[in-house]
Amino acid sequence: MIVIKWYGAFRIKDGKVVEEYIFPPEKRVEFLEKIRRGELEFLKDFIGEEDVRIEGEIGNLEELRKTAISLARREMEEYLGEDYILIEALNTYNDIVSILNLMKERMVEWERIRRIKNIEDPVAKLILKEINSLEEIRGKLYEEIEKRAKKIAPNLTYLVGPIIAATLISDAGSLKRLATLPASTIQVLGAEDAFFRHLKSGAKCPKHGTIFKVAEVRNAPRKLRGKIARSLAAKIAIAARVDYYGGEFVGDKLKEGLNRRIEEVKK
Repeated sequence: MIVIKWYGAFRIKDGKVVEEYIFPPEKRVEFLEKIRRGELEFLKDFIGEEDVRIEGEIGNLEELRKTAISLARREMEEYLGEDYILIEALNTYNDIVSILNLMKERMVEWERIRRIKNIEDPVAKLILKEINSLEEIRGKLYEEIEKRAKKIAPNLTYLVGPIIAATLISDAGSLKRLATLPASTIQVLGAEDAFFRHLKSGAKCPKHGTIFKVAEVRNAPRKLRGKIARSLAAKIAIAARVDYYGGEFVGDKLKEGLNRRIEEVKK
């Protein structure tokens, strides 16, 4: 007996598969359509004169399609998790900030023209209006990032703030991956180019990446930044793991521990 499934044809003897023909992936849809229409000529060399039984999912190809679509949608929903949306919000926020900086630089030139010619140019008014609009959008995006960051990573957000928390998650690719990284890797997230130059050419190894933006690191004396960055990275690693695995809030304790360590380093 020949049994045909959606992915291949199988010769069954005494209840066991003795020979099989797996449909090539690039031909699978074409073959299923032919089977659906009862056109089995393409299998005649394999089938011969034996009885053929077609499995039920091929008999209802529409249901098979619906199942495949539902599965794909579920996988996509899982991929598009809260941290993915947070990353996209951060990317949009950063784009808005970049555009604002460019427009403000351009506005300086229009202001210079206004002072020299002593007239208000309509182009300058238009740019100013757009700047005000973008600043409003930037503010709303910040609020959205803060809300989402506090929801999915409350400990990390308390420790470093919403923007840097979102940036670290973005650097890692997801909160899940950030939670698996050692502190030494977290310390240089965002400085990958400098780190690979170090590996390739022996250039100086970076002491910090994204976490340099944290005030405790950025404002520290240069000779102490490396030690403080290591301490902060260790706390971030703990915060990310607690957040990902749904532990209780310990952000305040991590912050206190970090501050004590910074005081020890400074002494």
